[in-house]
Amino acid sequence: MRALLLANPRAGVSRGHPALAEIDRRLHAAGMDVRLVEAAGLDGVAPALRDALRRESPERVRVIVAGGDGTIHAALPALAGTEFPMAVLPVGSVNVLARELGIPLRLDDAIAVARTGRLKRIDLGMANGRPFALMAGMGFDAAVVHSVAPDIKNLVGSFAYVARGLRVLATYPLSTFRITTEQGTIETDAWLAVVANASRYTYSWRLAPDARIDDGYLNLCLFHTRSPVQTAGQVAATLLGKHATYPGVFHVRARELRFECQPPVCVQLDGDPAGETPVDLRAAPGSLTVVVPADL
Repeated sequence: MRALLLANPRAGVSRGHPALAEIDRRLHAAGMDVRLVEAAGLDGVAPALRDALRRESPERVRVIVAGGDGTIHAALPALAGTEFPMAVLPVGSVNVLARELGIPLRLDDAIAVARTGRLKRIDLGMANGRPFALMAGMGFDAAVVHSVAPDIKNLVGSFAYVARGLRVLATYPLSTFRITTEQGTIETDAWLAVVANASRYTYSWRLAPDARIDDGYLNLCLFHTRSPVQTAGQVAATLLGKHATYPGVFHVRARELRFECQPPVCVQLDGDPAGETPVDLRAAPGSLTVVVPADL
């Protein structure tokens, strides 16, 4: 089988994941004809992948992304709306999409899925025309993402977000969120809004447990608050997985959402910084083909 290998050489390396040369060796040992797609940083991933795909046919090649959710996110602009199948080797910090798709975290098992797994169409979300696979966050979580330097994330992984989040939460201000969907408009003071395309937010923690990655909808989880005490209660309930019915936590299922905030708030997509509000979000049903275990 032919494969284009797209890898982030720094993804997970400091936490003991195999280096790129070892991944390439194992793919060849598994009988795959591999060609490396090289990019100068994550910003160069999509252009490099588009150029490589011009010379390939989706019936004859699979795109193998070796990295974490950030590497996958960087590849989406080149893959969204095409027939090229994407396989994931989860060697990143958290590997949320791999967990969502049931892809094994052990490298050799993931390689077996990449080689023999079945094809599945999943949805993407679009944020001002930019694709995302997992979630769009507006407010607190995006402010944390914007404040963590990439080098720190590469060094200590998701702990960087936990440590920074505890510092930011104590002083994070409210904004007035105006959210417009096909069902109407919500206007309220809030500190966090997450629009989920998948049920998992990080590791196995589900912020929007009813979200499905192939149902054609996005799921909004909005945290409205009136006091620091209520905010603390929402955080505790969320960590315990009991936030669904907690006061001030609202859930909306929609195909399109527009966010306007006063003052504007930061936006993150799949854990990467993505500017500020206003932002228009929409579901893009069935716009990505992925390789999943044959028995799922």
